[in-house]
Amino acid sequence: MQTLGAPLSPMLEKFALNTALAEDDCAAIVALPLSLHFYNPGKHIIKNDATSTEFQVLVSGFAIAYKVTSDGFRQIVGFRLPGDIINIQHMQFAYNDCSVQATAHCMVAAVDETLIRNLTCKRPIISNAIMASALIEASISREWIVNIGRRNARARIAHLFCELASRLDPCRLAEDQPFRLPLTQQQIGDAVGLTAVHVNRTIKGLIKDGLLEQDRHLISSPAWDQLKSVAGFNRRYLQLDQKAAALGHSQ
Repeated sequence: MQTLGAPLSPMLEKFALNTALAEDDCAAIVALPLSLHFYNPGKHIIKNDATSTEFQVLVSGFAIAYKVTSDGFRQIVGFRLPGDIINIQHMQFAYNDCSVQATAHCMVAAVDETLIRNLTCKRPIISNAIMASALIEASISREWIVNIGRRNARARIAHLFCELASRLDPCRLAEDQPFRLPLTQQQIGDAVGLTAVHVNRTIKGLIKDGLLEQDRHLISSPAWDQLKSVAGFNRRYLQLDQKAAALGHSQ
């Protein structure tokens, strides 16, 4: 289905956190012809080693990026949230290096890569915005290495929840506002290197200590500062405060 416009708005909102796009730059992105694709939970958006000629953006929903070892163990290596470029490596490389699977109902906007390349040549600031997205993805990956390699189970899960809360709501004006996390405990475990049993026990401990509240897939913290302290969480690696930092008002 071909359409124009609004589906790319979530990506523009993320670009605006780090890159000062002019109105005509945004209009040029919005004017790109695109196709919309819909995925039910459990369906693959991208498979490892597959090729594509499309630049894909998650418009709505929630997805996991993962790799599988030769003996069948899965490691979740990232989450794709609304506004994220799903296959940013395709701007340079032909093959996907991981699979991306929906864990909620997802809408994906796909644009012909040639159109994106032509646009970035004409408007280098858009290329800068895409590069910033790639650099932030790399920054998140480095933080995940530290999280899995050097933090205990309690800190790992607390850190993951702090990260997702910040990414889903960059402003965090109401820090006790719940956010929806469409993940099983097995999937949480695959993201932080723990078994589902260990995840269950750790989440129960955080709830018991008043640091976390959970209502099925809704997560909130009545003690956000304490949860961040447990996690050793500093959101600077997410580059959500870049504009404020440039103005001398970083948190």
